[in-house]
Amino acid sequence: MAANRGLVLPIAVVLGSWALYAAALDRAGAVDAAKRQLKSRCASATACTFTAKAEGGKWYVRVEFTKRDSPPEKPSVDPGGHAILIFDQTGKLVGRVEGK
Repeated sequence: MAANRGLVLPIAVVLGSWALYAAALDRAGAVDAAKRQLKSRCASATACTFTAKAEGGKWYVRVEFTKRDSPPEKPSVDPGGHAILIFDQTGKLVGRVEGK
């Protein structure tokens, strides 16, 4: 019985570290996480532009907001309307900087 426990622990550690590696974000995952965070501000009527870059083990996603003065108008870039969302490798939001 003790031998079984001795074998199970190393296997669990290996599988656990593999699962953490598999959960690591890529560029598309970071953009998807940002879209989920900003779904109320980035609707189809006011589309947003997302740019992601990795730095220091984190993903920095810059979001450019648009504005629309009336429904038939084409959306235009909102001056100063941007945010930078910072995600860790698991997709958790760890920081946010709003533009002015």
